[in-house]
Amino acid sequence: MRYTGTMILVRIDTLMVGIPPSPSVIILRPMDESPNISEKRVLPIWIGPSEAASIGVALEGAQNQRPMTHDLLATAIEALDGEIDSILINRVDGSTFYATVFLTQGDKTIEIDARPSDSIALAVRSMANIYVDEQVMEDASRPFLPNRESAAIDEQDIEEFRAFLDSVSPEDFKSS
Repeated sequence: MRYTGTMILVRIDTLMVGIPPSPSVIILRPMDESPNISEKRVLPIWIGPSEAASIGVALEGAQNQRPMTHDLLATAIEALDGEIDSILINRVDGSTFYATVFLTQGDKTIEIDARPSDSIALAVRSMANIYVDEQVMEDASRPFLPNRESAAIDEQDIEEFRAFLDSVSPEDFKSS
């Protein structure tokens, strides 16, 4: 890997698959808190519903009768003696995130520009590490709430919030 910036290893904290017109979001959380980031942070990335569903299928280890697009690509990479080494979310411009997939094929490293959602779908399938550039985390992350040690939130509150998210649509926020 030729990347020279500072990378933060992250994991998928939450995946919310929305049914259109509701949005889907994936929330990434650092594995270890960076000393350069003063508080616990998460990185929310809005993604398409089909990509969210694909990531969800892979996270659950479910098998489809026929390969989905991300399964096909992962199989093709493997058939070409390649391996998905890692992915890096390396840039954000407004609300658009950019990523790179790092492949190895023998002693060669190949970098492929990709959308974060596709990159994450491939990483989950291949058990590859997911990284976020430190500057992206600084610019686009949000405070991690709630802190379960200090917040009294029970499972019923979480279920009620999920039900709200499932029922909300963009039209609910239009002014009259």
